[in-house]
Amino acid sequence: MMTATSPSLDAALKVYRVKGDITLRSGNSWTLLQRRAEIKPTDMLRIPAGGSVEILDTDTRRIYSSVSSGEMQVSSLISTAINDASDITRKANTRILTSLSENKASGKSRFGNTGLSMHDTDSETGALATLDLATPYLQQLINLPADAAYDDYSDIILIRRDIDGERETFNFAVFNTLDIPLFINVIDQNPDSDDITFYFNENPLVNPRGETVIGHYRYLLPERPAGYIVIASDRQFTPDDIRSLLRGNTAPSGGDFFYSLLRI
Repeated sequence: MMTATSPSLDAALKVYRVKGDITLRSGNSWTLLQRRAEIKPTDMLRIPAGGSVEILDTDTRRIYSSVSSGEMQVSSLISTAINDASDITRKANTRILTSLSENKASGKSRFGNTGLSMHDTDSETGALATLDLATPYLQQLINLPADAAYDDYSDIILIRRDIDGERETFNFAVFNTLDIPLFINVIDQNPDSDDITFYFNENPLVNPRGETVIGHYRYLLPERPAGYIVIASDRQFTPDDIRSLLRGNTAPSGGDFFYSLLRI
């Protein structure tokens, strides 16, 4: 199964950061909310004006930030944060497409005319030291052992972690070498289970020939070495498209797909 990132019903939720005198009701009493406290989706929060709270889902390591004050259930805060991130993504995608359309109509291009302009899928690039043509390229990336070589020199799209000043959390940053914008999402390499989960609820659109930081999705740095695979396409894609690619079939949405692996 593949889903967009969201807290599981049995995920352990912890308070990552608190600003202001926020109180928590768990049961019949209200207490002052403390950092690192474990909380439940059904607990109630009371956030004063100017206050804020950040909640860590320890399964996905994603951090959800409150976007308003008042009294609310923990599950409602997380749901609102998810919807807010999705809304930001959609608006950012629209701005990018509108800007590119206006530049095209006026004959302007701030990205220039040099460089790569059209590519097929990365499935034939041979970025892996040993390429098994009988196995889908994305599946090989997912299962690539830690000691196996991977060279991203010729990858169309690159990924890195943009780490905050405290070196505790990060956002993903993606560099697109093409002259066209690409829709992207990120999955784990060597996941802990058979589930493959998108890191973003909506596919962000990354600018042509430049780096885009996905600033509205923030994660806690993992405690052990991690691997991430960025998936990119010139068209919107869904979990069903990725399932089809993993089976060695064509994605129902069509379009070209590009991949790159980051191991840290």
